[in-house]
Amino acid sequence: MTRRTFFEKFVAALYGSTALAFLAPALAYLFPNKNFAVSGNELVDAEGEPILSDKIIEGGVASGMLSGKPVMVFRRNGAWIAFSTVCTHLGCIVSYNRNEQIFQCPCHGGEYDAEGIVIGGPPPAPLARLEVKEVDGKVILG
Repeated sequence: MTRRTFFEKFVAALYGSTALAFLAPALAYLFPNKNFAVSGNELVDAEGEPILSDKIIEGGVASGMLSGKPVMVFRRNGAWIAFSTVCTHLGCIVSYNRNEQIFQCPCHGGEYDAEGIVIGGPPPAPLARLEVKEVDGKVILG
């Protein structure tokens, strides 16, 4: 192999790896994370304890986990409402702004209203809504 052939192959590999480095984020943007598949039914807090229904007052909210995925549970008008807090854009974890009553993504500025519907930013779909209910004082997937 000549020196010229070696450097041609080296530069081609360098350009190829650079193109892959730019392609991966572009593909992640074009094909965002899907909402997670629910495989468990009991909502737990950060310590792994069940979220008890009496911990969430009317109009209140609690953060929890469902099968290792972050969720938020609300009690509104006596009904239970739960959302995945995984942003549908690139999978960041959204937080709930109680004052404005919106979910906000810290990564790219995505915003969702209190019903999980996109109101601003790049998210392509609403937050995954989970059906939950109260059974024996625990909040579980319903």
